[in-house]
Amino acid sequence: MATTGTKLPGLKPIPAKVDKELAGSLKAMQEALAVRLGQLGDPLDRAITLRELIDSGLAKKLADNPFDPNAGLGPIDFGPPDDGPGDLSIPPAPVSLTATGVFTQVILDWNGTSASAPYGNHAYTEIWRSRDNNLAGATLRATTTAFIYTDEVGYNETYYYWVRYVSTSDVQGPFNNTNGAEATTLQDIAAVMTELSETLADLPGYNLLATSTTAATIIKSSSEPSTRTNGDALQPNDIWFDTDDGQIYTRNTSNNAWVAGRDSTLVNLFGATSFTGSTLTAAMATAQSDIVTVTNAQSSTASSLSSLSSTVTSNNNTLTASVNTLNTTTASHTGDLNAMFVLQVATESNGSKSAAGMVIGSSASNGSGAQSYVQFQADKFAIWSGSSNVAPFIVSSGTVFIDSARIQDGAITNARIANLAVEEGKISNLAVTNGKIGNLAVTEGKIQNLAVTNAKIADATIQDAKIANLNANKITAGFISADRINSNTITADKINVTDLTLEFTAATVSGATLGGFASNTPRLKQVAAIGTEPGVYHIMCRVFGSTGQVKTLSIVAGDGTFGAGSSFELRNDFSYSDGTNPTIPTADQGYAQYHSGQSQYWSAINRFDGTNEMAQKDFLVRKVSSTSRTLRLYILAQGDGGTRYLSSVQYGVYRFSEI
Repeated sequence: MATTGTKLPGLKPIPAKVDKELAGSLKAMQEALAVRLGQLGDPLDRAITLRELIDSGLAKKLADNPFDPNAGLGPIDFGPPDDGPGDLSIPPAPVSLTATGVFTQVILDWNGTSASAPYGNHAYTEIWRSRDNNLAGATLRATTTAFIYTDEVGYNETYYYWVRYVSTSDVQGPFNNTNGAEATTLQDIAAVMTELSETLADLPGYNLLATSTTAATIIKSSSEPSTRTNGDALQPNDIWFDTDDGQIYTRNTSNNAWVAGRDSTLVNLFGATSFTGSTLTAAMATAQSDIVTVTNAQSSTASSLSSLSSTVTSNNNTLTASVNTLNTTTASHTGDLNAMFVLQVATESNGSKSAAGMVIGSSASNGSGAQSYVQFQADKFAIWSGSSNVAPFIVSSGTVFIDSARIQDGAITNARIANLAVEEGKISNLAVTNGKIGNLAVTEGKIQNLAVTNAKIADATIQDAKIANLNANKITAGFISADRINSNTITADKINVTDLTLEFTAATVSGATLGGFASNTPRLKQVAAIGTEPGVYHIMCRVFGSTGQVKTLSIVAGDGTFGAGSSFELRNDFSYSDGTNPTIPTADQGYAQYHSGQSQYWSAINRFDGTNEMAQKDFLVRKVSSTSRTLRLYILAQGDGGTRYLSSVQYGVYRFSEI
């Protein structure tokens, strides 16, 4: 087809001297052509050109050849466009969308238990997400051809998700729902444990646990002690009981001074008066009015007491902190024994209460049922190793955090594992209701016995496959190498030979290359080496004459050795007879396997004495010898009146392997 527009010639007027009848016919033809060119009449009646069809996209150019409506089969220069508008139906809404948060990822799953789309022209699925449960604010996160997707979002994140199908015609279907599927990932356990450890370390009493400070010691002395009773150095929080006046002192945190543990004024007030009899009760009542309620500037300190309570009253609000201990032992005449130690600490501030405690107990009943127990109650519980700032075991709000654990035998009802390494796994009974894998990489898999009801594999590389029963109707694409088809399994009626293509080797050898034929002396000339593989060779040989006469021509093919001298099976220096009793030696292998006889008997051409003299012979040769022998094509002929040449020899060959 021309690559530029063709300039239309103008329509010349009809000559005046033309016969009237002819002029009428020409005028009608002129008007019809003008209508088709759009120069007259309604523009809707104008003819459409191939160029306009191609430019509009309604057709495509197939080859750059002049348009030939009679070309028949083969390339023409225009045709319909490759793709039509396609299936414009709207895909259905996806069903059963679930969003599951794990550690840093959200796993999305939809389409129920089916591994294929619920409509025919499925292309992919769009995945949308938002921080809020608001579809209008959602953004496109990704697209996938699978029905499962993993979204990396990080720790402790919450998102809402929607999905919708898109067809191969780029038609978008409705979303699965107006409300999003919510998923929240887990907290970063290491970060949470660090944060909780810092919180616990800030609570009262941690410093005593975290440092090497020994427990406080009570020292009884009439004068200010400089060492402990055993001679050890004084430590913060040590207690000195002054045996002279009963005053209690505690060692300050700087470990450089003693601080009075109770109001010395009150001691002096009560101890300065002598009391006898009933006056003691009155004196105590009088003294009680002088006992000052502990204020915000002073707190109670007690030791070796079973109950300690500190109360602060301010602005009609009562703040109370208490420590209680209980030691009990019981024994009955029936042999029931119980021993228990209870420690409880509690605080109350304006109605807000908090308590922590510990129970250590042991019991037995009449010589049997002996058992012991330790119980704790606390909002936060931690075990410190002393070698790290992060507690390796924490309980907070009912959740247990363990930094590192070794479990000999564990039963877990529901587990989410970020990174799993299993040295040996044994599963007695595994049932997978619905398994969908978006992207699976298996380095080495060994399955002793696998039963798959329905498998869809997009791209598989299989090193060794043994299939007991293969239904060829299930193979709808791709190609199978003929080397992989068992012999004797394909019958002729299963082969469509309409467009059957076989490998065909063809060439032309000139007369000069072939060499001249001596006058009246038959000589064997090699045309070409055909092949070494065993099999059946179908050979086409076409001989063209020249200006001189070449006569008694025949065609020979064989795998015998070829050369000059008696050591060769086929010789180029021997005058073979080509009459009714040819002397070309033939055999199953070695020598010649085919000899056509003189051309006059199969082509009606006796002498090749012109370029228009041509003879063609098609024949079959069976080669049974090994690849060490070569099958060759020869011409046996002689000249007339001198050394004569052929114009050329054409040959073509294809081979069939024997089964």
